[in-house]
Amino acid sequence: MASIVALAQGATALNLALTGVDVEEFAETKDAENRCIELLQDGLDVFILEEQLSESFSERTRERLARHRGTPLVVYCPPFDEEESDVDAYLSSVIKPAVGFEIRLG
Repeated sequence: MASIVALAQGATALNLALTGVDVEEFAETKDAENRCIELLQDGLDVFILEEQLSESFSERTRERLARHRGTPLVVYCPPFDEEESDVDAYLSSVIKPAVGFEIRLG
């Protein structure tokens, strides 16, 4: 089975955890940013990163994420608290083709 880890906060972390995805939450942005760098080198298949959390990272880390190729597949997850966002469909369209199974959040 594919190894998937998510860095998220609040409602996004809760919804991802309810699907069975390993979710890591951090009180400090710097700690989350450091863990993000570690996860890029950790041999994961998929790394889900909450979009709002990544926006608080340093420019250097955001550039590193933008240049990242190969594994893990980095998937940016929009926040769950926006009514117009269809996070379930978005994650399914990105993750299912990459790892062969669907994550349902509803």
